[in-house]
Amino acid sequence: MKIQGIFTVFGHVARGLTHELTRLETVSENISNANQVAADGEPLYHRKTVDPRLRKEPFRSFLRDKRMSLKRTDRSHLPGIGERTRWYGEPWPETKTIIHPNERMIYDPTHPKANAQGYVRTPDINVVQEMMDMITATRSYEANTSVLNAAKRVAKQTLEL
Repeated sequence: MKIQGIFTVFGHVARGLTHELTRLETVSENISNANQVAADGEPLYHRKTVDPRLRKEPFRSFLRDKRMSLKRTDRSHLPGIGERTRWYGEPWPETKTIIHPNERMIYDPTHPKANAQGYVRTPDINVVQEMMDMITATRSYEANTSVLNAAKRVAKQTLEL
């Protein structure tokens, strides 16, 4: 059994948890700004998404602080690894948030921020799409916690042998 394998699972799960948490934060920010309006020339909130290839690392730093170092008592035990080894995996890059600069023009000549033609600028955010993204991120987060719990059980059972 490759002892490092079970420990690298924790690093992969940390990446997944971090990514899904970042997605949830972005979705909540989008939903909270969906009804924002702006007059011509005023700054307007733009929809954000998270690049799935890049991840942030708050869980990684937590795991790094709590990491377990394996110490060998005999050189023949666990050949191929150093005196101490990290189990939380390789570092990963920061999360990249993508800003979509689209906006909608809504005709409402009675609105105080309407332009001369009677249009108001609003972010191009579909709340239904954002709710779908929220559900997907929540399910993925739950799946990652299930993997984490399974890996903890396997590690505990291995130690009980």
